[in-house]
Amino acid sequence: MPNSQHIADELQYLIQICRDGEHRYRDGAEHVKNRELKRVLNEISLERAKFAVDLEREAARWGKPDVDSHGTVHGVVRRGWAELKAGLGGSDDAILASMEQGDEYAMRYYDEAIQDDQTPAEVVGVLRNQAQAIVGTLDRIRALRRNRQAA
Repeated sequence: MPNSQHIADELQYLIQICRDGEHRYRDGAEHVKNRELKRVLNEISLERAKFAVDLEREAARWGKPDVDSHGTVHGVVRRGWAELKAGLGGSDDAILASMEQGDEYAMRYYDEAIQDDQTPAEVVGVLRNQAQAIVGTLDRIRALRRNRQAA
């Protein structure tokens, strides 16, 4: 029998990570200079918001209807650092590097939750779908960085 509290806590942290990503991408979009890049980052921000809502539904099913969706302390610090760099004349590439680092961090926790033998199959399915999207975003961000550096 799955431990509902463990599952709810695991989902709670992943919700916060998704909110971190939502805010990070939105903040990045506000600071990049390239219009197309702004559009891409805003699009990813909205995707992360949807991920958080989907996980909030799962958390409610597992007994945690009231989740903290403010993000993690780690995410706040990372966003603050990214904003400082942008304010000091940070390039679009530096902002993309910050996005990449944040998603690598998120993937560690998604991987842990997916591999956790207490995570029910239906939750693992949701997490796998979201993790695949994050990997796709990571690939996209890396390609954008490579293309910008080659230009």
